[in-house]
Amino acid sequence: MPQKKRYYRKLYKWIIAGVNLYSLIVIISFIAVLAYGTIGSYLMRDEFSGIKSLNDSFYYTVVTYSTLGDGNIYPVTERAKYLVITMVVLGFGNFAMFVSVVFYQVVNRIQKALNKLHGGKLHMKDHIILCGYSVLTELLISKYNKSNIKFIVLDNRPHPELPNEENFLFVNVPNRAESLAKANIEFCKAVIATSSLDSENILAAINANKLREEYGAKFKILVRVLYEENAEPAKRNGADHVISPTLMEATAIIGLL
Repeated sequence: MPQKKRYYRKLYKWIIAGVNLYSLIVIISFIAVLAYGTIGSYLMRDEFSGIKSLNDSFYYTVVTYSTLGDGNIYPVTERAKYLVITMVVLGFGNFAMFVSVVFYQVVNRIQKALNKLHGGKLHMKDHIILCGYSVLTELLISKYNKSNIKFIVLDNRPHPELPNEENFLFVNVPNRAESLAKANIEFCKAVIATSSLDSENILAAINANKLREEYGAKFKILVRVLYEENAEPAKRNGADHVISPTLMEATAIIGLL
């Protein structure tokens, strides 16, 4: 029983993964108009030729929305005809949008599956890799989106608040060499270690520098450290630039006095 629950939970997560607000509205609207046509035609089944059961009503509704009817079932009273008119007005556009949403989701899943077959490697070039997620990451994402700068975020938990899925790569360990390689690090412009932990950022610098030497690449490595004493270890381990918000704040405060 617990295994079955886990299976259904995973299935549910798989179904809703990647469904944005627009898709959700379209799906709910389609279900509503489908229910409207099915229940309405069933309640008025005596005013239709060919409707005897709820299954007939459902079939008639789907056929009406998709092909405007096939002639086997048709209204025989004025009231039934008005129902069909409202069904066509409400349902035809909803059906078209529903099909487009389903098609988009299927194509999106196929692209993700192909991406996994290629080892999850992205094919960006001249992009910026943000390794880890913090308040600094959020600020950089906002700036990059406004400036149309290509970037990819590496993190071990999903971030639905990101406007574009292609800007996020889910990895178990963001600062691992394999994770950086999946982000097409050899063709990137810079790697910015933006985790809230100094140790994680220094490890990101070590692995990024190792891959830079291995690929003969020329990207920059920027590391954010909270504590000033960690700036030197970061530089020794491959960081081209080290940024310490704490030191910058202290300098700014001293300058104001």
